[in-house]
Amino acid sequence: MASIKTFLFLTLAGVAVAVTTPARWHLRDLQHLPRAHDSGSGSHCTPFAMTFDSSTSASAFKRDFDPLSPPGSYSLDSDGLKLFLDKPDGKIARKGHTNTRVADGATFNSTFTVRYAKVTYALSGPAVPGVVTAAILLAPERDEIDMELLGGDASHWQTNVFAPAPSEDQPLYGAFSSVQNYPHSPKSVASTHSYEIDWSPDRIVWSVDGSQVRTLLKADTMKNGALHYPSHPSRLQFGIWDASDQEGTSEWAHGPIDWDTAPKRMAAVFTSVQVECPY
Repeated sequence: MASIKTFLFLTLAGVAVAVTTPARWHLRDLQHLPRAHDSGSGSHCTPFAMTFDSSTSASAFKRDFDPLSPPGSYSLDSDGLKLFLDKPDGKIARKGHTNTRVADGATFNSTFTVRYAKVTYALSGPAVPGVVTAAILLAPERDEIDMELLGGDASHWQTNVFAPAPSEDQPLYGAFSSVQNYPHSPKSVASTHSYEIDWSPDRIVWSVDGSQVRTLLKADTMKNGALHYPSHPSRLQFGIWDASDQEGTSEWAHGPIDWDTAPKRMAAVFTSVQVECPY
């Protein structure tokens, strides 16, 4: 994304894991949307489902999702909602693990919020090193629940949580990161899979294609005497971004993008989003 900031990384089981600041996502672009009324600690959820194809109602789509990028950066057709990442104009030179020019990818926010819900995204992403496709839940208070597909590590996907305690200026980077396998074939980010975040008041469960792959208990987010568990109403946010602009970011994403071999236009394709409200 265009708003990438500080980035570090660590290695788990031989695979680089994100240790990122949520600032790479468009927190600033949540500010123009109405802030959800926070009625306490209970559930805040309305069931929702939308399939992205040529029959999708344009008015319903615009009502429920807010693009953070210009119209030409995405399309909605029979194949799904395509979020594009285009080769930057001008000469692109490589400097270490970075590129001198970085592409701007498409991103969407939902216009609605959820707190404690089961959110399922069906999507695929480019298997190109340096490209990241992500589907997350994000609150203005900096709570974040992540699913990230790295084109440079196409046989895995990554999960993460950020939820700074009130006394903290920054999240605990890497404290809750994890690398996930695909239990079922085809085992690639380039294939369409159903990714699920099941967020309850007590735990978060991530699943892919109906198989649970990770559980994070609220009690296990206690660090430095404070809980780091997401608890604020959050918007759905999903997009594609170029991780070639900072050394740590690019190294984590196996970048930078080699535009001599990569397609000039790449797309993450989302085919559906569903919100269930079991809590």
